[in-house]
Amino acid sequence: MASVCDSCGLVQIVDPVDPDVLFQDYSFATGTIPALVNHFNDYADWLCERFEPESVVEFGCNDGTLLAALERKGVRATGIDISENITETARESGLSVLTGAFGMPILDELRDQVESASLVTGSNVFAHNADPEEILRATSEILAPDGVFCLEVMYAGDLRDKLQWDTLYHEHLTFYSLGTLTELLGRFDLEIVDAGRISMHGGSLRVAAVRKGKGKSTAEFESILGWEQDTGLNDADNWDRFAVDCQRKIDVFGGTMANLANDKTIWAYGAAGKATMWVNMCNMDYLGAVVDASPLRYGKLMPGTHTPIVSPDEFSKHEPDYVFVSAWNYLDNIMANEDWYRGAWVTPLPEMQIR
Repeated sequence: MASVCDSCGLVQIVDPVDPDVLFQDYSFATGTIPALVNHFNDYADWLCERFEPESVVEFGCNDGTLLAALERKGVRATGIDISENITETARESGLSVLTGAFGMPILDELRDQVESASLVTGSNVFAHNADPEEILRATSEILAPDGVFCLEVMYAGDLRDKLQWDTLYHEHLTFYSLGTLTELLGRFDLEIVDAGRISMHGGSLRVAAVRKGKGKSTAEFESILGWEQDTGLNDADNWDRFAVDCQRKIDVFGGTMANLANDKTIWAYGAAGKATMWVNMCNMDYLGAVVDASPLRYGKLMPGTHTPIVSPDEFSKHEPDYVFVSAWNYLDNIMANEDWYRGAWVTPLPEMQIR
């Protein structure tokens, strides 16, 4: 269950799953999703053009997609990730990757690779940690005096305005705003000087921070901070209608799909956390299968309904009447990859659509 802090407005899940259970046999690999590969290529371009780093440390590096993009640009890049199976894959690709949680205990091992980093970054991983202050302590130690700390996080503004309830699950412990991030980073003498809203994962926030007194804030930073204040994003009372509006979305989608399932065949596309949320909240035990692009998920079953997870090749042997795109934020990419399909695509958010 998600809660909102009365003091700062941080949206958070207060009962985290043990990360040793959650991440040791991880079934998500960034490099299997073309849209994310493109994103990290663009992110590497942005980092290099904006900050010209000589050395980068990426925590939560997954299979090293960003590290590889930085290495191609001549940047010395080192990654850290807690998942043993994913980091082994990254090292097999020739990347410099450590297995473990990014925090003070791993710093000695990390310093064998890089004494100090001109840039530290994490993309869609900061919110996976129940103790973000440990990440910030380690960042303060390894970051060069004139270094930059960059984050990409799913944005509380998009969560609220687009009713993205399906991202509120056990991996995503916090949904930050620019205001809550500014307060948190300030405890470690880090000052956000730049911010921007990006489309990744249905709506994210990218920030760049430096040590206090080392930079001036951009107009875009001030604009986003002003918008949050004007719309009351960090006011806990303004989240009261969120649950009611999300339940309405769930009821409309669940009822429509159940009616269709009476005489039509329905599959789903995307076996990530979003799918688990929709499938179980809407009791979608009628799905024929769930398609996913990651080989790490083939042959497994969806939690709750035990619907089989299959490959796109298996999908091509069938043609269900409807495909529920649980990975709705990748709809365009999925439709382009499956342009042979002549049935109907169904997305639940931001508004339910059948096309």
